[in-house]
Formats: sequence, structure tokens, C-alpha cells
Amino acid sequence: MPTAEKNPTSAPLRPRPESKFTALNQLAAGAAHEFNNLLAGILGSAEVIALELPAIHPARESLTHIFEATHRAREFVIKLRELAQRQPADLQPARLQTVIEETLPILHTVFAHKVQLHTRLTAAAPPVLADTAHIQQALIELCLQCWHGLPERTGEITISLETNSVGKNLGALEPGEYVRLTVHDNSPGLDKNSLEKIFDPFYLRRSNGKKIGLELFLVRETMHAHHGEIIAESTPGNGLAFHLYFPVKKN
Repeated sequence: MPTAEKNPTSAPLRPRPESKFTALNQLAAGAAHEFNNLLAGILGSAEVIALELPAIHPARESLTHIFEATHRAREFVIKLRELAQRQPADLQPARLQTVIEETLPILHTVFAHKVQLHTRLTAAAPPVLADTAHIQQALIELCLQCWHGLPERTGEITISLETNSVGKNLGALEPGEYVRLTVHDNSPGLDKNSLEKIFDPFYLRRSNGKKIGLELFLVRETMHAHHGEIIAESTPGNGLAFHLYFPVKKN
């Protein structure tokens, strides 16, 4: 008789992070390629119809909607390609104070004089393990997200950094010491439904005419690659805040 296995209920081995990352890249690249081919066919057919229609025709309004939807879909394809091209995080000891200070000149250039940028940085915040290029990109994206939510694209954005002790029931974080980077604006804020779906890559929220979806999903993936977490907090009338939690580097 065959020998029974000793551990029939043991959990399967978890895939290595880099193999999961490679699989995600391949999926995103393949989806972007196929989706782009479909869009090219739709756009080409719409352009042929537009050439054959008279200048004044009832169908032109529908064609305009097709062109607008196709261009938005192409923007989504571009984001998928960016996801496919992302490299695994190279985690090295770093101080987030330095990353923030190096990012501020970029943000000042983007916002010009439309946004007041404030910083509240705790000088004693300990180092963390981080890919500084990825974190700088995430910080810029979060500030842009806040900017899009400001009425008339003017207002205030505050970047703060502090050490924070995390207990239980805070996302997927293990209890311990973290460095918390927060990006907070003074926008009208979000309702509960929008806040719950904010990191869903297929949930598009409209902000000042701009549809936002995949960007915040990518920021969350960046934080998970850093063994951290991002939590969004908002109530109508009290702005929107993104809290990024980085595990304190152990000696």
C-alpha cells in the first residue's frame, strides 16, 4: 500500500516575490499589447467613418464620444506599459527626509504658484529600507492626486514625516515601529464609497475633469514591495490624506 503523506494539509509554498513581479510584468505587457491592437482597429474604423460623413450629420456626436473614449483607453494602456516596465525595488538604507527634500524642487516646478507646499519633517525619523527612485515617484504621484482634487487647482498640500508606533488592526501592518510619510491636502475630501475604492485599478474617479484609477494602485504596489502599507483617510470637508508606513530599519 502507498505510504500516506505526513502533512496532507500543509500550505503550498508561496511564490518568491521576484517571480510574482515578473509574472505581473508579463501579464501587463501582454494585456497592453492586445488592448492597443484593439484600440487601433476601433480608432481606424471611426476615422474612416468620419471621413465619409458630411460635415453636419447626427452621427458625428457619437463619433466624438468614440474618439474621446478611445483616447482615454490609450492613456490606460500607457499606464499598463509603465507597470510592465517597472523593475523590482532595490531596497537600501535611506532617510526619507532626504527623499522629500530632493523631491520638493520638482513639485515646486510642477505646481508653480498655484499650490502652497508645507513640510513638517521630524529630523529624528530613523532610516528605512527603500528604493529612493520608486519612493520619489510615489511621492510625486500622491501630490498630483491631491492637486487634481483641489478646487480650481489651488490650495495647500502638506508633506509630513514622523515616527509612529503601530498596534493591531491597521491594514496589513505588523505591530511595531514605522516611519510614516503623509501627504495631506485641504480639498473638499471624498465620500466613504470613493475612499473605499480609491486603490482599485478599475475604479475611475473623476477629479476636475481627469479620470484617475491605475496610478494609486501602482503606489500601493510600491509600498507593498517595501513591506509597508498606504492608507487613505478622508471625510467630506476635511481634505484627503495618504499615509505611507515604512518599517524602521533594524540594526
